[in-house]
Amino acid sequence: MAVHPGRTERAVRPRRWSGPNLFLTKCAIYAHSRANVTNPQHAALPPDPGLHDTEFTASATCVAVYAQGGNVKVLKTVPIAAVAVVALALSGCAGGGDEAAETTAAGTLSVATWQFLEPTRGDALFDTINGFTADNPDVTLEKVEIARADYEKTLSTQFGAGAGPDVFVIPDAYFPQLADAGLLEPLDDVVSEADPAGLRSINDNYAVDGSQLGLVWEVVPYSLFWNTDILTAAGVEPPTTVDELITAAATITETTGKTGFSVRHQMNEETPWWTDQSNWEFGYGGEWSDGENLTIDSTENVEAVEAFKSVYDSPGFGKGQDASTYRSAFAAGELGMSIDNSSAVMTLVGDAVPADKIGSAVLPFPEGGSAYAGFAIGINANSENKEAAKDFIKWMLSDDAQQSLADTLFPSAIATEVDASDELLSANPWVGAFHEQVNNASSVIIAGFEADTSAIRTIVLTQIERVLTEGVSAEDALAEAQKQAEALTQ
Repeated sequence: MAVHPGRTERAVRPRRWSGPNLFLTKCAIYAHSRANVTNPQHAALPPDPGLHDTEFTASATCVAVYAQGGNVKVLKTVPIAAVAVVALALSGCAGGGDEAAETTAAGTLSVATWQFLEPTRGDALFDTINGFTADNPDVTLEKVEIARADYEKTLSTQFGAGAGPDVFVIPDAYFPQLADAGLLEPLDDVVSEADPAGLRSINDNYAVDGSQLGLVWEVVPYSLFWNTDILTAAGVEPPTTVDELITAAATITETTGKTGFSVRHQMNEETPWWTDQSNWEFGYGGEWSDGENLTIDSTENVEAVEAFKSVYDSPGFGKGQDASTYRSAFAAGELGMSIDNSSAVMTLVGDAVPADKIGSAVLPFPEGGSAYAGFAIGINANSENKEAAKDFIKWMLSDDAQQSLADTLFPSAIATEVDASDELLSANPWVGAFHEQVNNASSVIIAGFEADTSAIRTIVLTQIERVLTEGVSAEDALAEAQKQAEALTQ
């Protein structure tokens, strides 16, 4: 497993949850006791080609918020009573797999993802996974297409009735709800039998109480990247530390008149900023919790926010620029450096900045950690065709299938360290650093506080913005965030 020289691989703590339907129960209770968490202005955020987790927030109701590529949309307002009904329904079907009909590796296997509807890769993706039937001619794959905006709602309704697809893609923030409700079939035997080479450690994020309930389907990693022509013109080398980043950004602006460096830094992009900001804290060895207690005001997190403030105050930083603005600037050859996800960078390649003019490296932070936007794949615990479903997952972990998925989902990372084709990699050499960085990446869903992540996110980023714009110290701001978050979760 690739680890950056001089850095230790970031330990990934398996998630732990307890109690049936913890996610939905906490959502209902929280919705009743806490109001006005959601921010209506989120619906107006600019498009962002990166992929971010589906989130659940709450006001007087439990509100599902979808953030795909930073374009946050309030999808559905679910009355508290409805949340309770779904929780009871899920509780009723949890463990239902014990009563499922005896299965064989034959018949129709339904596979669900919103990605089948994507115009640029939907058909190619189904063609890729349909390769499973070549080795399993008695199985027919059924494509289950659900619009992204309706995905979690539709699946929850189906699962509540003891139905739903056999195999399905799971946005990270939906995973806790399914795990708590007992709706995910354990995959330990599948992984053991498949014995895939180079299984990424990030798969540990889908292990709950020692049981593997999901595997990586697609991971959108982060990295530092730059316009090589701009750095050459400014006479600077790619930075490997934050101090070097500050100096390089300032030099670029001074010598070329272009913005040296920019990343998200404003509350009007709250949901995607949370993932972007977590790169700094994770990169300095921090975490938002230890799995049982919040650690917002840890020494590592304070150091990370202080570093971010130093970059923000640099004369080379693009203050006030949102993601749409600085991404457009990079695509036009007017921005030197940024930290962003691989899907976003892929959209920036063009005539002004061709792929061979983009350089990249792992993040310039001392402990090597980072965040990611992720999606798992799992098996419905109530499936009546579990044998075929498990055979599908085993096939998915094979070298040939992983190779095909790596090409189809490029530039995202997948479950194993299998690389995309030489043709794709040679045409996009910048991708390598992103795939190296993902080995040290962690989820931004707060361990032990999954259902409260969105509310805690608002608290933390509000305080970090005060550090940037009001001169509040990082130590004081994160201490206040810790206090507010603890009050929220008690």
